[in-house]
Amino acid sequence: MSQLKKTNLNSVKDLQKTTDENLNSVLQQLGYEESFAITDLKLGLGLSTVVVAGLLFLADKKYEFKQIYSITVAACVIYGFLNVILFLINLKYKNVKYIGVDSKGNKITIASDIKKYEPNYNVTITFKDTVVTGSIPFNKFFDVIGYFNRDEFTTLLSDEISRAGKKNE
Repeated sequence: MSQLKKTNLNSVKDLQKTTDENLNSVLQQLGYEESFAITDLKLGLGLSTVVVAGLLFLADKKYEFKQIYSITVAACVIYGFLNVILFLINLKYKNVKYIGVDSKGNKITIASDIKKYEPNYNVTITFKDTVVTGSIPFNKFFDVIGYFNRDEFTTLLSDEISRAGKKNE
């Protein structure tokens, strides 16, 4: 349905957002299946921090501070440790929009970025431990009115992926 949505051509952020939203369907068409392992890990760590904070809140309501001082210190250390791990994961996977595998088990990671006031979709593709960066102008896969052209974007992205595959050989 997002391919029928009109995008503001004057906003580079909107163009990137629409392109990122269509990345999953384009790569699925190319034979890749999205992996949600990192997303699940981040959700689990975030949920764990909420549980630690909630349990500490309940303990604080039920007992006096002096009785649970050591538990409070331990919970704060655990909370901080979980948040440091979450921060490091977010730092490593900054701007990553897609992680997937093909039928042969080859992992592909796609990160996208834009520069302010430049109408280019900067894409970094990691395929079989080979990193390829490319820049695709938005006007190549958005029409004059602002509709996303999935077929053209599929062609452009498959060219970038094949470039990563050739570099790997």
